[in-house]
Amino acid sequence: MLQNDAVRTLQYDSEIRVAQQPSSSEPRVFDLHISITSQPRPEAPRIPLPVPITTVTGSRTFIPLAGYDCLADLPSVHIEQTFELNETLTAVSSENRYVVRSPLGDAIFAASESSTEKNRMIWGSGRPFQMHLLDKTHQEALVFRKKLAMGSLCCQPKSLEIWIPPGNVLGRVVQSPTFMQPEFFIEDGNTGQPVFCVEGPPNSGFCCFCLPRDSYFKINSGGNMRASIDHKWMTSKSQYTTNIYFSDTKLTAKERALILGAAFLLEYLYFQKRF
Repeated sequence: MLQNDAVRTLQYDSEIRVAQQPSSSEPRVFDLHISITSQPRPEAPRIPLPVPITTVTGSRTFIPLAGYDCLADLPSVHIEQTFELNETLTAVSSENRYVVRSPLGDAIFAASESSTEKNRMIWGSGRPFQMHLLDKTHQEALVFRKKLAMGSLCCQPKSLEIWIPPGNVLGRVVQSPTFMQPEFFIEDGNTGQPVFCVEGPPNSGFCCFCLPRDSYFKINSGGNMRASIDHKWMTSKSQYTTNIYFSDTKLTAKERALILGAAFLLEYLYFQKRF
């Protein structure tokens, strides 16, 4: 269980719904003979609950119906890692946990890594994993899948796939074989064409250990800057956070979800120093 107050807020709305449901009554006992007039039918498919989050900007009130739709109209999102007590005391690497917050500090997603202990011990931060993002209704909104790759020089660039339930590829983030600065391409899942180009600090080199803890990435499309990602120290929280700023207000929820996936890939490649 995630030990973080922000993650507990993801359960608040669901607990309220459960508390408001009428309690089950005592079973009824009939003395007379009851004849069955119709056969039982399967239950109707469950319709996903709308995520109870309204946007903080814009001239309209918007209640998203899909998990990643809550990213629409947000000027920025902030990724905070949560640390478990046993990992801090024993230095034993465990599966990472994150909270994705809105600019007002509300928890939008709870992100939970799924990986094997063997891969964490051998490959460290370069390990393959699946990252499951749950929204406030406890439904899976996004899944990030990273395969084991040794880098562009080994003919297998590092990449991350963004999936949405029940099993559709939303897009991919693929590393580009550059030497002077980190570069990635965000590809559309349907066409496979590049949508955005992510550029890291210039003259920082190809090695993932060359970047400082405070780094800045630009996200361009068509020669225009659409968003940015930075990793910096937050004094108010006493920890480093990965922040996404959407400079283009016309970005769709799908494009913002792809950029969020890129931010998680950068988090593991450059800023996860703990093995």
